[in-house]
Amino acid sequence: MHTRTLAAGLLLAMSSQAHANIDIQFDYSYDTAGFFSSNAGSMTALEAAAAVFETRFADSLWAIDSSGANNFSAVFFNPSDPFGVDISLAKQDFATDVIRVYVGGANLASGTLGLGGAGGYSCSGIATFCADAASRGQGTVSGATATDFALWGGSISFNSAETWHFGTTTTGLDTYEADFYSVAVHELAHVLGFGIADSFSNLVTGGVFHGATTGPVSLYGDEAHWAEGTMSVVNGVPQEAAMDPTVYIGDRKRFTDLDYAAMKDIGWDVTPVPEAETWAMMLAGLGLVGFAARRRMS
Repeated sequence: MHTRTLAAGLLLAMSSQAHANIDIQFDYSYDTAGFFSSNAGSMTALEAAAAVFETRFADSLWAIDSSGANNFSAVFFNPSDPFGVDISLAKQDFATDVIRVYVGGANLASGTLGLGGAGGYSCSGIATFCADAASRGQGTVSGATATDFALWGGSISFNSAETWHFGTTTTGLDTYEADFYSVAVHELAHVLGFGIADSFSNLVTGGVFHGATTGPVSLYGDEAHWAEGTMSVVNGVPQEAAMDPTVYIGDRKRFTDLDYAAMKDIGWDVTPVPEAETWAMMLAGLGLVGFAARRRMS
């Protein structure tokens, strides 16, 4: 039997490319408190956050097909009880290029907006089946020589006690609301390996991330986020990086050039920025607004 432990959750304090390959699919079956069903616009905003990666990541992920003696079990934290017992689902199948993310809401610690991470797994059966399921065709994805990252998916929990803005644009985003889109983008990046992948940690020395694309970038104390206040750009406009540990309440953060560069350095096939008209159609209105108090993100 081959086993991979569940990646630790990470806390968040408050060419034209329209044809990239990955397909992030959300599963709401463990949202037992009804966070998404009771908040209009939340699912739409979550899909908009997924598009940030789906439109830029062109990796081809092999399918995982459990059958006969081959059993791939997905292990992940319960998004409605993230500090409780992990969930393990046996005989799981994942279609080519599909990444499944279980989402839900829970009353998280005060000041924490979200918790997200990649799932673990256990696998039994033919050795090649388990090896292929672990790597999904992405090369060396674990250990001290890892230069890439592969996953079946993971889970994200959002703070159900927070006051959220669920719009896909910043229209109506008030200074007392946390922007759900910003937090979802941040947590999805953790699911996709930022701060948790071996290919990420292998590039960290002395609290500094040394990526071939990013260059040296200082990290926060947990070495899973950029240092507080790290700046980058979005379409040439300066913005605090999405993957520093906090976000201002009433502010929207988009994924910056630096954030994308890090994802490339940990193994994702990041494509060029979409053409202006494609970008405008998909991410219209995702501009910056004023800010007030900060909250942690994960």
